[in-house]
Amino acid sequence: MKQLVPILATIIATAFISGCSSVGPAKLQGNKPVASLKSAYVVVATGGNPNIGGYLQGGLARHNIKTDIGALRDKPADVDFFVNYKEHWNWDIAVYLESLDVEFVDNSDGKTIATSKFRQGLFHSFPDPRTKSFEVIDSIYNAK
Repeated sequence: MKQLVPILATIIATAFISGCSSVGPAKLQGNKPVASLKSAYVVVATGGNPNIGGYLQGGLARHNIKTDIGALRDKPADVDFFVNYKEHWNWDIAVYLESLDVEFVDNSDGKTIATSKFRQGLFHSFPDPRTKSFEVIDSIYNAK
C-alpha cells in the first residue's frame, strides 16, 4: 500500500499539469514557408474580445511581420496573408479564455497556410490572453 501512494500521487500530478492548458501543435499546410511571409492583416473577429486581434498583431510583430488590423471588408490586396481567429470565453468566478484558434490564410489564393490553437484542459486556469495569443503565433513560427 505504501508503494501505491507515490504512484497515485505521480499520476494525479501528471494529470493536473498536463490538464491545465496547451498550445498547438501548429499545423503547416501547403508549400509556402511561413518564414517567407512579411506582411499580414488580422481580421477582427465579430463579437469577440477586441483585444485579441491586437494581441495577435503584437505576436506577429515579434516575428518582424508588418501587420494591419481591421474588418475583412477592409483587407488590403497587397498583404502576404491574413489571420482569422476564433475565441471562446467562459466564466468561473471570473471570465477566462477557454480556447483560441488561429489560421493564417494566403491572401493570393485563400488557402490555409498554417493553424494553431490554445485549449484549456480539464483543470482550467485563468491564462493571460495576451500571453496565450503570443504563444499560439510562436507555435506556428516554430513548427517544422
